[in-house]
Order: sequence, then C-alpha cells, then structure tokens
Amino acid sequence: MNFKAVYDKVVDLIYDNRRNIVRISFSALALLLLLIVLYFSSDNFNINNEVNTLVTYIEDRQYSIAENYYDDVEKEFSDSKMNRFNQKVSKKLSSLLINKGDMYINGQVTKEQYMGLVNIVNALNSISVEPTNLIELGKRVDEMYKEENITYESASSFLQITSTLNGVDKGLDEYKQHIKTIYESREIYKEGTKNQSIKKYHEAIELYDKVLKEDEKYYSLAENAKKECIKVMHDYYIKQAKGLAEEGKYEDALKYLSYLNPYYDEDEINDLQEQYNKYISNYTMTSDDIINLIVRRSKENKNDLSVVSYLQTVDGKRYYYGEVVKNDKVINEVLIDTETKELYSYKSDKKSYNCDYSDAYFKIDEDSGQIIFSINQDQAKSILEDKLYENEKNYKSIELLAEDKQEKYSNDDLKEMINKNGNIYYYFTVKMGWFKPKEIYMVNIYDKTTYNLTKEKVEHF
Repeated sequence: MNFKAVYDKVVDLIYDNRRNIVRISFSALALLLLLIVLYFSSDNFNINNEVNTLVTYIEDRQYSIAENYYDDVEKEFSDSKMNRFNQKVSKKLSSLLINKGDMYINGQVTKEQYMGLVNIVNALNSISVEPTNLIELGKRVDEMYKEENITYESASSFLQITSTLNGVDKGLDEYKQHIKTIYESREIYKEGTKNQSIKKYHEAIELYDKVLKEDEKYYSLAENAKKECIKVMHDYYIKQAKGLAEEGKYEDALKYLSYLNPYYDEDEINDLQEQYNKYISNYTMTSDDIINLIVRRSKENKNDLSVVSYLQTVDGKRYYYGEVVKNDKVINEVLIDTETKELYSYKSDKKSYNCDYSDAYFKIDEDSGQIIFSINQDQAKSILEDKLYENEKNYKSIELLAEDKQEKYSNDDLKEMINKNGNIYYYFTVKMGWFKPKEIYMVNIYDKTTYNLTKEKVEHF
C-alpha cells in the first residue's frame, strides 16, 4: 500500500470518528486543566497553611519559634514559592500591626507587647510591611494628642516604636516632631502657671508668650493667665521695689519696676526709677577713684599709676575690674566691690602680683571662665582655729605671718608645692604656750585646705 492510500485511509478514519475524537480531546484537556488547578490549589493551600502557622506563632509571642520556623520554610520553598509566601505574610503582618498599634494607643496591649511585635517583623528581613495605614495611624495619634485623648508618653512611644519599622520611619517624622513641639509648648504653659503661683509674674508672662497659637486651648489659657498677671503684678512689684530700695538694692528694685514698663505708664513708676538711678550713680567709680583707693592702701605714688577699668557684674553684684599700670607695665589686676569698696587682687597658680594690700584675692577658672573669689584673712584664721579645736590643740594666739618673713620657714616640700600650685596660701604663726616653739600653718585661699609647715615637710592638718 502506497503512502497516498495510507493517508487517505487515516483521513477517512478521522472523519468518520470526528465526534469521538473531539470528545476525547476535550476530556483530556479538561483533565490536564484539572490537574493544573489541583496542583496550584494544593501549592497555595500549603503556602497559606505555612503563613497561618507563622503568624500564629507571632500572635502568641513565640518569637524565637517564629524565626526558626521562617528559616525552615525558606530552606524548603523554591524562590518563587518563597516570594508568594513573603507577600502573604507581609499582608497579614501589616494588618496585625495596625490592629495591635490601635490596641496599644488605646491601652489594650502593653508597650512591651507592641515593641515585641515590631521587633519580630524587623527580624524577618524579607518581610516588608505596607506603610500607608501605619502612617495614617500616626497622623491619628498626633490628632489624639492635640485633643488630649492620649498622653504624650503613649503617643511619643507609639511613634518612636513604629518608626523603627523598615520603610515606615520617614513617614512618621512629621508627627513625631509635631507632638514634641505641642508637648514642649504645654510644658512651658505649666511652668508659667508655677511661676504665677509664686508671684513671679514677669517670668510667667515671658513663658505664656511662648505658648503656640496653633494649640488653641492652651494658647487661650495662656492669654487669660497673662492678663491676670498684668493685673495683679502692679501693686506687688512696686511694693517689692520699695522694699529692696530700703535695703540699698537699687538695681534689683529697678528690675522690678522695669517689668511694669511695657504695661503701665505712671508717674509713680517713673519717679521711683529716676530716684533709684540717682542712688546707683553713687556707686559709680572713676579711674581716679580706683587709683586713690590703691594709693591709700599701698606705698605707690599716685602720679606713677594709671588704670584701665570697666564695670563687671559677678553673681549679680557690681565690681570694677581694673588693670593697674606703672611705667607701662601691668603691676596688678583688681576687682573692687562698688558697694563695700573691698579690693580683690588677682592670684592663681599661674599668675600672682604679690599684692599685700588687698582684702582678698580672685582668679578666673580656666574651664568655665568664671570668676572665683578667695577667702579673706579673717576667714582663713577662723578655719585654722576650728582645725586646732578639732585636733584638741591648745594655743595662746594666732597671728598672720608677714610675707617678708615667710621665707624663713620655707623648705623643699613647700617650694615644690608652690612651684606646682603657686603661692596661694595664708601663713599663720601659732603660739602654743610657754617654752613651746611656734607652729606654722598654711591655709589654701581657694579650697580652704589647711597644712602644718615643719622644718622638713608640709603635712595636711
């Protein structure tokens, strides 16, 4: 049989059985599709089952088990299957985070529970959560805090914890900063009310002026409180100013009156300010005044001296700082109390003018730049007396040792101390009694440490 005959026969066979062939083909195709559907259904069922198991571990806060389970799934699944697994887990955990976050801000779960959920989500590196709903929740938290429906601690910690989630952090920055700003404004208001309650009206007003206008409730409270301060501070501050003036504290008195100036323009206030300013002028010292004071205390010739001075305030008190110049050389640096006219000369471990006419000394702290005053001779003597009493040492008298006699009692130990710390000591001779030798003591002018100076050494006393 030739090829054409075979071909014709096959064609006739197909034609005669075409209905059966079509029916069989459709059945085979349906079977194939069924097998494909069953395969993918089984695969999806397997993925869903693993997803549910993982999420259950997380919901039950079995985080270590959840991490290990995720690692096992990753080893078992193919890359494509693992991608589908991660997508489903991400959706589930995104919903779980929203739910738990909402419960946290409503006080239904603890901070530790919510933080644990966030930490396990971050620990599953391939899982990325949908940030949109979490950012919307952050916005709602911001609004809740502004309306005082949630505490600052809860709002702040929720935003702080949530912002540690990968992909969410930047979206919450605006709300974190906003609630912090509102919180600080409200704290300023609270501080203002404290000042107002203790009659610090000026300080209270300054704080009330800083309360944010956008925080409508507290801004309104601050404005009303400010009006009340302005109303009641008038009589109180005038009374305070007059009381301070009676004590000679005219600058402090003027400060109280200055608080009233922005709100009151009265003859009484203006007259008091004029009067107190005249009193203050009595404390003003010219260069000649400073030179005259130094000349009276020392052996210097007035015509040889000049002073470059300016007003210096230390701890609220007025002093004149002056560089005393002789023959174009600075021979002393002084601070003079404008009220008491007490004179302090500069003396430190690195600089000393060997001044013997000052009431005490001062230095500038290298770290802070602050002026530090020493004790005076009487205070040093009192410290030594107390030390002698504590050590049950009876004595006849205590006398300050003149500078020109100090060298007589010097030894190598003392020289080493002075080389290290400078000569910043008051020296005293103590008569212990009849037929007993004098004892020499030193008191550090700044730290008040007391030493006993013998022929061989210097000892703490």
